[in-house]
Amino acid sequence: KGDKTAKGHAHHAAAPGEMTTLKGEVVDMACYMAHEGRGDKHAKCATECLKKGMPAGLLGADGSLTLLLEDHGQAKAYKSLPELAGKQAEVKGKKVTKAGITAIMVAEVKKG
Repeated sequence: KGDKTAKGHAHHAAAPGEMTTLKGEVVDMACYMAHEGRGDKHAKCATECLKKGMPAGLLGADGSLTLLLEDHGQAKAYKSLPELAGKQAEVKGKKVTKAGITAIMVAEVKKG
């Protein structure tokens, strides 16, 4: 299965539905996809976008992008993401892949 806590994204190491831990930069998907908005210079905008309900993503050191989804049973973890926009974080949750999109059902988030 491989190391699920490696730097960058480890989603390739976890089977679908397994708990996994990913590290990367929290981005708002709208700005990142539209104009690669990321990093310190985009953090304020990303925070506002995530607070408005834009989807969140985790950008790995290897350039991979994982959609972050609220786990209905653990909404508090997902709701902490706007405060980490533009910053490195460690996200733990269940990996899901559908139609070519990989996502994590967020169970825990900590600054990384």
